[in-house]
Amino acid sequence: MALTAAQIVALSCQDAKVPGFTQQAGLFLNMLLGDLCRTYDFELAAKTFYFNFNPGQVALMGNSIYGSGPYPLPADFLRMKDEKAAFWTLPGTGVVYPLIPCDLSEFDMMVQQAGTQSYPYIIATDMSPGDEAQQGDTTPVCYVYSPPSGTYPVTIRYFAQMPDIVIPETSTVIPWFPHQGYLRKKLSSLLMGLSDDTREPAWMSDADNMLREYLKLKDNRSNRATTIKLDRRRFGRAYTTLSNTKTVGW
Repeated sequence: MALTAAQIVALSCQDAKVPGFTQQAGLFLNMLLGDLCRTYDFELAAKTFYFNFNPGQVALMGNSIYGSGPYPLPADFLRMKDEKAAFWTLPGTGVVYPLIPCDLSEFDMMVQQAGTQSYPYIIATDMSPGDEAQQGDTTPVCYVYSPPSGTYPVTIRYFAQMPDIVIPETSTVIPWFPHQGYLRKKLSSLLMGLSDDTREPAWMSDADNMLREYLKLKDNRSNRATTIKLDRRRFGRAYTTLSNTKTVGW
């Protein structure tokens, strides 16, 4: 049976010989789970987000005035799952069009003018809280190019920042990360650091080894071959390989 957050906290405090440090252990457990999200890509922390393009969308800042964005992303958005994780579908046909990720600086160089509305094929994310505030948003946003010519439905699969466990030292919630032996070992080593326990380096090393072994076969990718990919912005027949500045007279 999987251990609850409270049980992991209690066992870790027992391992570290600091039975009164349950509150600190709860804080460490949330920190540990949050760091796992930010550091590694786990299918267990993946989500799907849906929205529709809006050709009338106008950015409050910048030159995106033909529906390129900004489009709000979920508040827990960290990064897209892979290079094909963002796509839109042409209604009535079932045809799927992938959105190729690019840097925001590359998107900024793309020409925004009347008549450029077409089928989007580029997507850029803006994770800056300062930019979000200027745009009147409270979440990360994305931009697309070419500006959409219709209200096409969009799908984005992404890795999320999983929510903290509320008062983990007493919670009956089972942490989302399945390797509970690692959680207990790592949490114990963090508590040992607070009490200057000389076992801390050894326990920390053991925990890191447990995680390393888990990462080798995490998710469900062992039955698929790895392929070398070319940059779809420069190779392929679906879109021109030239920068748009080469086709509009610059």
